Amino acid sequence: MPPPEVEELKSRALKIHKLADEVEKLANTVHTEAAKMDWSGPLTDRVRGEIRTWKTRCGTAATLLREEADRLNAEARDMTKP
Repeated sequence: MPPPEVEELKSRALKIHKLADEVEKLANTVHTEAAKMDWSGPLTDRVRGEIRTWKTRCGTAATLLREEADRLNAEARDMTKP
C-alpha cells in the first residue's frame, strides 16, 4: 500500500482535474447557449465577444489546472520509486 502522502497527492490531483473539467464545461455551456440565441441589439457584438473571451480564459485556466494535476500525479509517482 502506498504511503498516505502519495494517496493525498493523488486525491488532490483528481479533485483538481475534476475542477478543470467543470470550469471548461461551464464556459462551453454558456458559449453554446449564447450561440443558439437569436438576439440583436446595440451591445450584441460586445456581449458575444465577452463570452468568447471568457470561454478562452476558462479554457486557459482549465489547462493550467490540468497541468497542476499532472504535476501532482508525477510527484506521487516519483515518491513511490525506490
